[in-house]
Order: sequence, then C-alpha cells, then structure tokens
Amino acid sequence: MKRMVIFLFCFLLMFPFSAFAHPGELDELGGHFRGSDCTYLLHEPTALAKEAKTKEELVQLIQKYNGNERCKRNLTPDRIDLDGHALGGKDGKTTRDNHASNGKSGRLTLRLGRTYPAELVECIDGDTAKFRVNGHVYTTRFLFIDTPESTIQVEPYGKEASRFTCSRLHQGNILLETDGNALFDKYQRLLAWVWVGKRLLQEDLAKAGLVEDFYDYGDYKYEARVRKAYEEAKRTGAGMYGKRAAGEREGAGTETRPQTKEKTAKTDHPPALENKTPERSGHPVLYTLLGLAAAAALYWLIRRLT
Repeated sequence: MKRMVIFLFCFLLMFPFSAFAHPGELDELGGHFRGSDCTYLLHEPTALAKEAKTKEELVQLIQKYNGNERCKRNLTPDRIDLDGHALGGKDGKTTRDNHASNGKSGRLTLRLGRTYPAELVECIDGDTAKFRVNGHVYTTRFLFIDTPESTIQVEPYGKEASRFTCSRLHQGNILLETDGNALFDKYQRLLAWVWVGKRLLQEDLAKAGLVEDFYDYGDYKYEARVRKAYEEAKRTGAGMYGKRAAGEREGAGTETRPQTKEKTAKTDHPPALENKTPERSGHPVLYTLLGLAAAAALYWLIRRLT
C-alpha cells in the first residue's frame, strides 16, 4: 500500500508537465486570452471573427466562442488587441498601422491601400528587403510570392532569386504599395507590393521562373498578373522550371511544390485559420518525458529515504 501511495504521488507530480504544456491555443475566432492580464489577442482572424465590424461586436463573439470563463467576465473592448488586423475585412487604419506613428520624428502613418516612395537599405533575399519609408526602416516581405531560400537554408535557385531582386532594387525609383487585410505579419515585417519604376517586382520574379509558390490569404490586387507570369515561366521553362533546373532540383533532393491556394511548406506566413481547429503549440512528448524522469527520480529518492 505504501508503494502504491508513493507511485500515485509521483504520477500527480508529473501531470502538470503535460497538462499545461500548451499555452496560447487559438479559439474559433483565431485568438486567445493572455493569461497574465486577460487581454484578448487576435492573432489569426478566422472568417467568423471577420464578421465583427467593431470591437463591441467582437466582444460578443468572444463571449460566445471562447471557453476562458475567468477572463470573459471582465472583457471590454479596450482589452482586445487586434494584432494589426482590421475588423470587418475593411481596408484602413489598423491598430498596428505603423511602428513610426509614435510622433518622435513626425513620421506619416502608413495605411492600407496606399503607395509610398521607398529607399533601399539592404537586400535580404528574393522576397525580403529593408526599405526606408518616411524616415523609418522597415523589413519588408513582398506580398503574395515565395522565392527559394538563400539565407539560413540555401535552396536551388535561392541565390539567383536574391541576385535578381537585389539587382532590380538597386535601380532605384522604388514604390511600396500596401494591400490586403494587414500591414504587418506576425514577425513585424511590412507587407507590400514592390514597384521598381513602372514594373512590378513580384511579376518580374515570377516571369523569370524564380517564384516557387504563393501565400494567398486574402484578395490581393495583382494576384492575376503574378499568376499569369508564373504560368508563363512554367510554360517556357524559365529559371527553375527549365529541364536542366528540374534535374538539379532532383539531384539536390528538393521537391518542387505544387501551386496551392495556401502556403503550407514555409512558416513565415502561417495560413489564416478558416473554421479549423488550431493545433496546439509546444512539445507534449518532451514535457511528458521530463515529467516521467522527475517522477522516477522522486520515487527513487523516497525509496532511499524510507
């Protein structure tokens, strides 16, 4: 009996490791309450959340679809963080319109659906660069396209895409055009169409066969143009879609991803959750093993002491 009590005690000690290993699970609206202060964070608005036109309407949806009874009791509109998203799917100012709107240097506020002159600060890769806009430097993720990786992980045609982009941007006369439902992604990168002179850089990359996939989480203004250029590149065998390039990709063990409505292979733009049950975060197996190890150690210690 004594051994059974010790075993049960160790098992209960292990339980918290796995039971609380998944903080921040998203609800059906695409958000969750922050445990420290019960602020509601709307990370990835679902179609259901986008039905709300105001924060007051969003409060009602949260009351209905979120299961955190403790935080819901004191929920008010001013305790909702939209995380840069616009309610009702409307263009306009969001809560994270601009990192530069703090008034320190009189910078203009960035808005959706606008075009801004930009100066190249640094090339990063085929679909990312740093620009100075209104006196503030923004790491900018090009809307809609994915080019092969060329920074931490080097994929076939990643360097070519990076060189192509950098060469075009060094021509100057750059305009950034904001579009979609959010100005920034979860990594605080500005999202924009990139114009060099009168040419759309995303379209030129696609036509050169340097776009491998799309992230399509909304209605973007120039989708059709870029898709048309992408199909042309595949048809003519440009860039990574040539026969020789296909052989190189197979030799490198890199699979060509099919064109999809949603981007699934990369993680820098996670898909918006559209009526799906979100996956839990964390490492449940790891936490469980740690809990078992702690329980076994405690069991051994108690046996030694008794």
